[in-house]
Order: sequence, then C-alpha cells, then structure tokens
Amino acid sequence: MVEEYMSDLEYRTHFPKLRGLRSKIAGDLPIRPGMHILDVATGDGYFAIELARLDRSLKITGIDISQTAIGSARKNIKKENSQDRIEILEMDATKMSFPREEFQMAVNFTGLDEVHATRGSRGVQKTFLEMNRVLKPRAFFCFAVMPPDEMETDAQRLEVALFDHVCGAKYLSGKEYEAMVRKARFKLIGKKSYYSGMKFTFQQAKREIRYTIKTAPRICGGKTPSFEEVWARFRQGIEKDGLGCYSKVVLMTAQKVGDALSVFRG
Repeated sequence: MVEEYMSDLEYRTHFPKLRGLRSKIAGDLPIRPGMHILDVATGDGYFAIELARLDRSLKITGIDISQTAIGSARKNIKKENSQDRIEILEMDATKMSFPREEFQMAVNFTGLDEVHATRGSRGVQKTFLEMNRVLKPRAFFCFAVMPPDEMETDAQRLEVALFDHVCGAKYLSGKEYEAMVRKARFKLIGKKSYYSGMKFTFQQAKREIRYTIKTAPRICGGKTPSFEEVWARFRQGIEKDGLGCYSKVVLMTAQKVGDALSVFRG
C-alpha cells in the first residue's frame, strides 16, 4: 500500500472527508432499500450521513453517550439537511432502551475504541450482546476497527498505540473481536481492509496530539497525559515514519445467527 503525508490544506478538513474512506465502506455494506439502521457510537455523525446519502429510503438512528459528540452530530446532520432521515439519541451502547428486534442492521465506524475507553473490554462485549438483542433475526452488524495486530506499517501501528495511550481508547485484536462476535451469537461472514493512505506530518501530528489531549476528556471522560509526556514517548517514531490517520481500517461483517438471551442471563 502507498502512504503519503497530508498537505496542510487537506489537513484542515481531513477528518470529515478521510479521502472518501467512509463512503467506500458504506457502499460495500449489505444494505437494502427501506432499512432501519442503528449507528452505534455515532460520534460526529459522519458515517450516518454517508449511509443517508446511499439511499433516501433508509432511516438511520445514531446513538452516543457523549453530549459533545451528540451536539456535533446534530449540527453536521442539519448542514446536510438530513434531519428527516437521521435521528441522534443520547444512549449508552452497553444498555440501550430500544425494544428487541428493532433494527434491520447495525453499524459502527471506528467507535468501539471509545466504548472501551468508557466501559472497558466488558463494555465492548456488552455492546455486541446488545446488538444481538436489538437486531432482527439474520440481520447484520458491520463494524470498522483498527486491530493493532493487523496494522501493516509503522505509521499505522504508531497511530493505534498513541491514541490508545492518550485516550485510553483501545482497539482489540482481530481475534478478540472475532471471539466477541461468536459469544454474542453472530457469525463472522466477511472481513475486508480499506486504506486512506493518509498520515500526519511532524507538525500536523503535534497539533493533532494537542487537540486530542484537550478534547478527549469531554468525549471519553477521565484524564489525559500531558503533551510533553506524550511527545517524549512518540516523537522519535513520528519523526521517522509520520503518524497514521485512518491509514488502514478493517471492516468486519457479522450476521446474527441465534439469540443471546442465554448469555445475558449468564
């Protein structure tokens, strides 16, 4: 794969666009017209917006535990004039208030790390179990992650390690996600890698780290380390290889094959 540094112009709008990464993933999902789709840990709502662009008959409900993220998502959706098709709710992904078998698909774009930041590994597993509960039989749960063991370049590995350190937001390994899929009575039916090829320059990385240290407590809660501590730890690697920016993302597609109520009772 080819990785390249962002220009300063691209850096100004890199996160909403990601070189069309969200659009590529959304276009590959097993979506049918008229579906009601749950976007769990929706964040700024950009993936929900991409889904809405695919088909005007789709209805998307996005949830997030962060009031900051919810405000941002609603603002972005209003800019797109998609309020009639996208609803954003404040809700804990590990304990949702939806009835059983409410949705025909559930999705997540790189938000499970933030579930881990606030709820730990058990919280991620509970989220998978909740997906089983709220999805109709044979429905799909499609989630994009960045498993550390599947990163291919030093810039990608550095990205995962750095933001894990700053936010306490941890991406699990591919095997750990697969085990959670099975426990929640899903079957993994597809796995595909996508690449933005983007990475931050030395100066961009400094700005991004400062921004993350400032904003992470409002989104994920908890404390963040100082910039000086983070920079001392990661500077050498960034100088050498750059810092990845969604350079590689892995889409895992799972299908509900049973009822996880027995797991809940256990």
